[in-house]
Parts: sequence; C-alpha cells; structure tokens
Amino acid sequence: MQPKILCALAMAAFAGAAFGQQTVGFATLQPGTLLNAQASVIAKVVQDNSKLQVRVIGHGGDTGIIDAVNSKQADMLLLDVGEPAEAMKGENVWKGNPKPNIRLAMSLFGFQMAFWVRKDSPIQTIADLKGKNIPSDWVQQTSVITHLNALLAAGGVSMNDVKKVPTVNVIRASEDFKSGKIDVFFFAVGAPKVQEISAAVGGLRVLSMEILPDSEQRMKNIRPEYYFSTVNPAPHIAGIDKPTKVQTIDFIIGVGTHVKDDVVRDFIKAVQENKKSLVEGHPNFNAFDPKQAGKPQPRLPFHPAAEKYWKEAGLLK
Repeated sequence: MQPKILCALAMAAFAGAAFGQQTVGFATLQPGTLLNAQASVIAKVVQDNSKLQVRVIGHGGDTGIIDAVNSKQADMLLLDVGEPAEAMKGENVWKGNPKPNIRLAMSLFGFQMAFWVRKDSPIQTIADLKGKNIPSDWVQQTSVITHLNALLAAGGVSMNDVKKVPTVNVIRASEDFKSGKIDVFFFAVGAPKVQEISAAVGGLRVLSMEILPDSEQRMKNIRPEYYFSTVNPAPHIAGIDKPTKVQTIDFIIGVGTHVKDDVVRDFIKAVQENKKSLVEGHPNFNAFDPKQAGKPQPRLPFHPAAEKYWKEAGLLK
C-alpha cells in the first residue's frame, strides 16, 4: 500500500477517535428478515443523530445474536423480548445455559408474526394444520419453537398433531415452503422475504387463528409476553386483505452489560427522538410510540444507563 494511502487511513482513524466516534456492533437476524431491514434503519438514524458508528451484524438465528452480545462480540441486539429474557435467566430452551450479560435498552413496539399458506390452499385455520407438514427443530433459531407452540396452542393444536419437517431458521423454512416441502411457513408480518415468497408461489394468505374464547390466554400459557394485535392491509404486507389479529410480542433493543453508559444513552436517545426518520426508513415504525420507549419488561431488567435515561425523561417510574 502506498505511503500516502496509509497516511490518509491513519488520519481518518485519528479523526474518528478525536471526535469521539465509536463503532457499535448491532446484532440481529440475517438479510431478508424484517429485523435486519429494521436494524439497518435504526443504525442509520443513530449514525445521523449521534457520534456513534453502527455496524449491523446478521446471524442465522437468535442463539447467535444472544451469544454475540453476551460474550461482548456485539454490543446491542434487535429481537423480541421473549428470547433475551429467557436466555438471561436460563429458562426454557436456555436452561443450564444462561446468558447473564443481556439487558434491556428500550422497548419499540409489538412485533407481529403469523402463519402463511398459499392463496389457494384449502387450509383456512390453525385447526386445519392437523396432519400437515410443519417446520420443526429450528437448529439455528430456537426461539421459533416457542412462537410456533404458542401460535398452534391459540388454535387448539400442538406439534403432536402435525407432521414435523426439520429446518434451520425462518429463511430456510420459507424456501422449503416455496419448494412444497411444507404446507405453512412462519414469518414476521411485513418482512421482505414474505413478499418474495408471495411473488414466487402466486400469492399468500395469512392463516386465521380461529379465535377461540381463550386463544390469547392459550398463547400466554406458553409465554406471558404474547398478545394479539391487529394488522391492517398495506402495500408492503402480503397476504392480508382485511384487518387480522396476529401473534404479537414486544420488539426491543437489548444491550450487553459491558457497554458503556454514554454509548447506551446516545444510542437510545437517537432512536427515541427521531421517529420521523425511522418511519421514512420503514413503515412498520409507525407503530413506535416514543412515549412508550421506556416500557419495562418484567423478565428482562434495564441496563443501568437506560434505566437512568428513561427515569430522567419521565417515561419510567
């Protein structure tokens, strides 16, 4: 490398340090998922409104994301609250393998998930999944096991009632659906991959949860953070042509205990104060209420700097 180039790189590095820039590793799912798309938007907003540089790091599943933050290979994460909360406490699939260094930075909004079938499929409700080919095992993305169990339970079905087809993560399962190996796939509402699969198979339809009188409680029996919320038809959402209730769990930004207080403060401040820019990056951020960003999560405590910030902002008692 030429001396002039080396000199320029050195000066750039020095300039970054001089102006207090710090790179934050932001762990989430791989490209093609809704989380990755939204993490990229958040990263840009934070960079535009702070001195932080944010690098989005895609992983094949929740296990890699949580491990990365717990082991200090990444600093922040974007996931639904259920898995980080259970990982921190060593509960459910994390029993005997706790990740004690995970904390809550902020709550964003309800993360909506659903089952999808082909538009012309005879499957109309979750009850109709009995005897059908359903993705299972989820080697890289163990959190989906709980999501699926809860969603099936809402419709009065369990994994014992279906034919299990092992898969790795939601991306692989969606490809298995496209090729006809499975009859239904599970994905986030509004994810780019859902649009892609819809175009490939001639259209999709969100699967009715056949709302039983106690459907929501059936989900909560699996994981207390679950609830129903309504999705309205929108151009970026495939398979929904009327207001539809879907499985929901709060979508959070988590943070490692190793992350410095000023980094945590600057990151969440940039997100909380710039909803307009978030919405310009992705329409799902319309659901973000900055006044609810300090919402506590019962099974995942705040990072001390985040707790201090939300209390000073009057958004946490």
